[in-house]
Amino acid sequence: MFTVTIAVLLAAAGQTPPVAASVRLIPEFSAKEFREPDAALWPAYFWLWNAPLDAAVLRAQLQDMASHDARSVCMLPMPHGFRPDSTNNSLDPDYLTPEYFARVREVVDEAARLGMTWWMYDEGGWPSGQALGKVVEGHPELTRRTITREPIATDKPYVVPADALAAVVDGAEPKVIPPGGTWTPSAPGETASVYRATAGRAVDLLNPAATARFVELTHDGYAHALGEHIGKTVRFSFTDEPVAGMPQAPKSVPWFPGLEQRYQDRCGRAFLSDLPRLFSEASTTIPVDTARARVALYDEVTQRFADSYFERLKDWDREHGMASAGHLGGEDETFGAVKHGFGHLLRQLRQFDVPGVDLIWRQLFPGRENQSNFPIAAASAAHQNGTRFAFSESFCVYGNGLTPAQMKWLVDYQYIRGINLLVVGCYPLSTQDHHMTGERPHFGAMNPLWDHLTGFHGYVARLGYALSVGRPMVRTALYYPARDLWAWGLSATDAADSYEAVGHELMARQCPYDLIDDDTLSAAKVDGASLAAGAMRYDTLVCEDVKWMHPDARRRVEEYVAAGGRVLCVGHGPGADGVAAEMRPAPTAIGSAVEIAQRATQLVTITPSNRDLRVAARETDNERIVLLFNVGSGAYSGSIQAMAASVSELNLMTGGATRLEVVDGRVAVQLDPGETRAFIFSAQPAAEARSPLIARDAVTIDPAEIRAVAGRQTVVGEHDFENTKRTFENVPFSQSSVWKSWLTEDYSGEVDYQFVLNVPEEWAGAALQLETGPIEYAATVYVDGKKAGYVLWAPWQVTLPPCVAGPHTITLCVANTLANELTSERVTQAWAQKSGPGWPSPYHKRAIEFERESRGGGIAGPIRVTRMTTP
Repeated sequence: MFTVTIAVLLAAAGQTPPVAASVRLIPEFSAKEFREPDAALWPAYFWLWNAPLDAAVLRAQLQDMASHDARSVCMLPMPHGFRPDSTNNSLDPDYLTPEYFARVREVVDEAARLGMTWWMYDEGGWPSGQALGKVVEGHPELTRRTITREPIATDKPYVVPADALAAVVDGAEPKVIPPGGTWTPSAPGETASVYRATAGRAVDLLNPAATARFVELTHDGYAHALGEHIGKTVRFSFTDEPVAGMPQAPKSVPWFPGLEQRYQDRCGRAFLSDLPRLFSEASTTIPVDTARARVALYDEVTQRFADSYFERLKDWDREHGMASAGHLGGEDETFGAVKHGFGHLLRQLRQFDVPGVDLIWRQLFPGRENQSNFPIAAASAAHQNGTRFAFSESFCVYGNGLTPAQMKWLVDYQYIRGINLLVVGCYPLSTQDHHMTGERPHFGAMNPLWDHLTGFHGYVARLGYALSVGRPMVRTALYYPARDLWAWGLSATDAADSYEAVGHELMARQCPYDLIDDDTLSAAKVDGASLAAGAMRYDTLVCEDVKWMHPDARRRVEEYVAAGGRVLCVGHGPGADGVAAEMRPAPTAIGSAVEIAQRATQLVTITPSNRDLRVAARETDNERIVLLFNVGSGAYSGSIQAMAASVSELNLMTGGATRLEVVDGRVAVQLDPGETRAFIFSAQPAAEARSPLIARDAVTIDPAEIRAVAGRQTVVGEHDFENTKRTFENVPFSQSSVWKSWLTEDYSGEVDYQFVLNVPEEWAGAALQLETGPIEYAATVYVDGKKAGYVLWAPWQVTLPPCVAGPHTITLCVANTLANELTSERVTQAWAQKSGPGWPSPYHKRAIEFERESRGGGIAGPIRVTRMTTP
């Protein structure tokens, strides 16, 4: 069906060994692997080792995660030396000691026995690259260097100090005076400054020797301790928010030995002569030469960061049969490239085998308009690298009011943009004393939702499998305006605003896209109307309002247009290095963001059209897998174009598949707000797909027959969270369905509701669908004491197993969140009296604000059971 095979794509991307087998593209969809995905696809919890490492406790917690189908884990060491005043951890044995590594070995042995995947986190706390200060300990030569400027305040001859880089006389043609030289003002008002490279205390990740020292202390230590588990149970490394020195005009400029020559080789300009320009504040009004100097410096420093740090970690991982993973800090902001310590989003992410992003403190949240598309950056790097996975570290500092429906929405939002692995924060080793206020949400026994999240974990795993099979169906590339950001800094609003606007419009028109930058665009191959960029082939290139595209990249754009390729531009053709020269030949179309998006290739045809639907798709040599996500607040009813003769729907909760009818080349689709549905199109019907079930008859349970009978309450004790069993005297549903008026608004925990379902003879052996009204916020359903399924989000329904005729006890165990207890007046007053290191956590204030929004609890009716049969 499809002409470009997986093998061809792998060869095009150069992704043959030594890339770890676990991250190579897989060619075919497997119904068996969809039902039970590989352990790597199930969520990995950040396991915060913030307390003494008791072996029995560690094994018990690992088993707890595995028993809840959290089949991957990412242990995050939290030593006392990491923010001792604000987090006050008590990891013992201490980080990177022989005893510490021995304990890690014991636990990884247990993870291997449980069939789990282990992510090897590479730092004690964060950001990565420091080994908790041990990299620079005794090695001052590995500390970060920056250039500072000091005006020379004299009208007399000035001898340039020996420890300076140089003095530079200001002017249209700056004059450089080397150390030992003398400057004498030649005219009244002539000014000069002396520039020094000074050492700080932070590690210099522009220095490959610092990376080598970091790897020796961390990666090599783990490899020695974990032996045969490396590359098997231990499949991924995780580097977290590493920071390099980036330009901070007018305060400082980064420096490393050899920068002067590398800068000149890159741009043909003398570095020392450009120092006055490099210390100029960025704006759209600075001279072109000044902007070009800024671009050249960023270009050199970001490439040095990629080469000196990220590439060396990747090489180590591949040599050990592992895949390198990680994310940057501040990648959610378009201006992050000039505000944070990475400089170039795609250049760094491309160095990962598993590029990632960080979703923290509600950067995304249901109900907001025009939210960022930043997860696309990690997915783009993976797509163009020809590797299988991109991941998200999600939910840290979202607070313990985060509900399963919100978690699902946030996962769907990111996965529809190309993410397919999940690391979740956080599962703490200890919540004792001040750790109760620690980075939330907490997951584990203290969280009333924990026993219900098994269903969420399975959903995430199957969603990730569906979106990691074959190759991505992305036909459009959107230019990433790194050089405009470098040239004009925070003033580059034309580029940033149009970049974001076009991205929103493309997604609203069901046109998924990748990002493409100057590096990839310059190296791309034009093949008729296709643009081959790494492992990807695009039929449309979109350029926002940019003026600083690299000349080589612009020449490739012109070559692509000349060959018949589609190039769509906002406002004008792309300028190169600040020169707005007219493109020859002209772009295919020029217009507004809305007009341009309308010309891009829509991946699926949706009737009627709807701007709230988002689409993602993968293709194998035999199938196409399409997912639709309703990001809006209203339900959708319509149809989509059938991509093949046969179509089935994949059940992301259970792992099953249902055959669907194709009528006049279209498939009917209904989507509730926040709902995601997955379809697989193929030439032949899938053998494992079942006929659809249709509703025959139903019974609505009399509310008088439903009783609250038991529960479990979670409270903040004197030193830790405490779970207390509750017994209720068959409280009627009319009284117990809303917890606020029954158990008080501060109740956090679970309540068991029971009723008897009398299954008539004609229902015996049929599938039964149980449906409720909205639940705050999760429920697990039991039939005669046996778990039948989970009800975690709308539509609030679950399919029960076939039952014999007669009475059956149905139990709905309903849970709310920990937020009610955490925001209670009792806890607020008690914690206000606490003081000392770690009281409260540095993230507590923000989390508690979020938690005040999730103080619900209960279940709404009616509760209905429907007999479902095949047509």
